[in-house]
Amino acid sequence: MIAPRRIITLVLPLYFSSAAFSYDLSEEYFEGEELKLLVAAETSNDSATLLSAANLLIEEAMFEDNVRRGFDYILRLANRGDIEAMIILADHHYGHENFDKALKWYHQAEASKDPYVLYSLGVMYFDGEGTQVDHQKANQYYQAAAKGGDSDAMYQLAFSYNDGKGVTQDFGKAAYWFEQAANLGDTSAMYNLGISYLNGEGVKESCTKAMSLFTQAIDLDEHALSYAKMGDIYSFSQYKSKCGFKTSDYKKAFEFYSSAAMNGSPHGQYSLGYAYRHGHGTWSDFVQALAWFEVAQQYGSSSAQVEISEIKQHMSEKDIAEASRVRESLLEEIW
Repeated sequence: MIAPRRIITLVLPLYFSSAAFSYDLSEEYFEGEELKLLVAAETSNDSATLLSAANLLIEEAMFEDNVRRGFDYILRLANRGDIEAMIILADHHYGHENFDKALKWYHQAEASKDPYVLYSLGVMYFDGEGTQVDHQKANQYYQAAAKGGDSDAMYQLAFSYNDGKGVTQDFGKAAYWFEQAANLGDTSAMYNLGISYLNGEGVKESCTKAMSLFTQAIDLDEHALSYAKMGDIYSFSQYKSKCGFKTSDYKKAFEFYSSAAMNGSPHGQYSLGYAYRHGHGTWSDFVQALAWFEVAQQYGSSSAQVEISEIKQHMSEKDIAEASRVRESLLEEIW
């Protein structure tokens, strides 16, 4: 299964100082309505005006002092209770690993019951960021965020039930929450739900449903792990009976492994090397095999080194050098 997620934030320079600074728009490229907005914000107390000006300065200003003015507006809004400003501050501090401050601002925004805020608190308590690890409390936040419609929280909660962290292990509930996230278009949840059906964990075993979910994830997002698992299904003998295959289909497996490999899956890259090594679904080609084993090793495959050492014993120096050239070309092509 795919590992749980974290908060995704945009890391910008950290500007939260009360020290005086020089705010000057004369060297910026703002004009028309944008410039009018920024000038109005200088004397405004209107939340919408200040927030729009802050976002414009933070995202578009070229000079540090002008970006600082944007953060000054955000801090002013947050201190008077603006939820959106609190979330911006929390995300910003989180991105800079200032976890104590991030946690403070997420808690400040908690009363809004915003699902993203609740999910973010769940992440921090689950990982012990700015606080002690508390899986039980984290799952309470995930549950609240999931019920509010946050697909990341659904996905994370599914893993808590799958692994029994902070809750009693329950594969049925894990599959339920993977399904809820999958229904919202989460392709990683589709993959994990497919694994549940493939193994009969929390749901009735069904290779047909598993393959349908893997295919859906592939169609929506060229999901690398789903490509790789489809390759396994057509290649590994353990899936023949449960999937109703009389024989393995190495040609189909090769096609799926190829797509997985080009989408950055270490398992797909290793499996493609293995297919070239043994002529499964293609002609045996040691140059291609070594190239793909070496690509897999660079992408983190723990099994590739043994294959690299073994196959080199049967290759000439010329072919080994050619494999290195192919490897470099592949690394440039992989998406």
